[in-house]
Amino acid sequence: MERDDLDAVLAIEEASQLTPWSRSHFRDCLDNANYLCQVVTIGDELVAFLILSRILDETHVLNIVVAPRWLRRGIARRLLVQAMDAACSDAMTVMYLEVRESNVSAQALYRSLGFEITGIRKNYYRKGDGHEHAVLMQCLLGGGHK
Repeated sequence: MERDDLDAVLAIEEASQLTPWSRSHFRDCLDNANYLCQVVTIGDELVAFLILSRILDETHVLNIVVAPRWLRRGIARRLLVQAMDAACSDAMTVMYLEVRESNVSAQALYRSLGFEITGIRKNYYRKGDGHEHAVLMQCLLGGGHK
């Protein structure tokens, strides 16, 4: 991901997220050496992105989004598998993430890649006038992934 990608990244983020990140949030990620920011393009169209934080031996999936019209084509799976392979190669031992409690399709994807539920963050996400719990998931990388 580069600064020139931010208009397309923001369009995907705003079309997909209930509480989208701001442009400055993405710029901060690009400027942080501990963050890995990737995009997927098909032809000339940016269709997905992934942002990871990597500190010591841990990788944290901060944001992964596929443009609505490109969902259910395996793009998120390929992004995550690539990230997991790179993390293993770099001696990372764990990858973790938070996901909305209501996002059962994402949870199923993560489980299929070896992630397990490790806890709940109560009222973590804003949702309308209220809040929604986050499901904490992690994958221990030493044992590989499916």
